[in-house]
Amino acid sequence: MAGPNDPPANAMKIDPAALQSFAKTLRDESDAIGKLDSGLAGAAGALPGTGWDAACTGAKDSVENALKRIGSRVTHIADTVEQAGKVIIDTDQQLRDDLNKIGIRA
Repeated sequence: MAGPNDPPANAMKIDPAALQSFAKTLRDESDAIGKLDSGLAGAAGALPGTGWDAACTGAKDSVENALKRIGSRVTHIADTVEQAGKVIIDTDQQLRDDLNKIGIRA
């Protein structure tokens, strides 16, 4: 059973530093995704005289665009995680400030 000064068992505990670290990791992953090479440019000339070149070129463009979209979405998630961490820090500080105004030390 929790003591009078212990948070409730169902209290949410958030580590803002962990959120910042996670956001950085996501950004690093997004950068890595953006640098991936489909390998299709090198395969394009493998079968001269066939439609393989056009197929590889079209597939290369599609794959590269998909990788860019994936990277962009991962960056968006990183931005959201980072913003959530900032809101938590700001909200926590505001609560502390408000409690201090009425004489309650947080």
